[in-house]
Amino acid sequence: MDVIRQVLWLVHKDLILQFRTKDTLVLVFMFSLLVVLAFVFSMGPFFSFGLEERSKLAASVLWISFTFAGIITLTRSFDVERSDGAVHIIRLAGVDPSNFYISKVLSNFIFLTVLEFILTPVSLQFVESLDLVSVITLFKLLGILSIGTLGLCAVGVILSGMASTTRGKESLLSVLLLPLVIPVIMAGTKCTVSLLSTGTLQGTFWIMLLILYSLVFLTISYLLFEFVIEG
Repeated sequence: MDVIRQVLWLVHKDLILQFRTKDTLVLVFMFSLLVVLAFVFSMGPFFSFGLEERSKLAASVLWISFTFAGIITLTRSFDVERSDGAVHIIRLAGVDPSNFYISKVLSNFIFLTVLEFILTPVSLQFVESLDLVSVITLFKLLGILSIGTLGLCAVGVILSGMASTTRGKESLLSVLLLPLVIPVIMAGTKCTVSLLSTGTLQGTFWIMLLILYSLVFLTISYLLFEFVIEG
């Protein structure tokens, strides 16, 4: 129960700070919307190609915008804890580093998932009519995006913790994170194209890659985070 209480308290603290200030939320949302509009109006706004091509465009737009939104969010993830040595106060309060890691993953996951639930219907409305996307397909798509977001946060939190003590942390995090999340982007894009073009997930390789990657990196980062936070 102490583990759950610690994690929930830290997640609550992060979310309160995120949604109270609203600066990160507005910045990330506007940046993601700008990426969507840039892609859409470079190809449209009226599309003469078929469903499969529009599905590929929609998948590219969604995953690129969410990846860069994740980088912005993760870059700021440790700002509060690193300022004025607050991370040491949390450690002195008896919070286990592994619980601290899980709380950061959950808070970033919730924040980005809220963004995805808002932005996905907006993006699909620009690229292809929502009338052609069933409610079940939309929920499946949000599920795929959520799994990919978990993988992004699993890797991004530990790298953000490492980069938070250095100068130029934004550039450093991007350089470290983007090569590692290529499997997430590839698998998520393939699953998204399959869902939007056929309404089903054709083949299990990409969805299994997405799930296994997220779980493996979540486990590894959970075990190694103590060495990062003590640095």
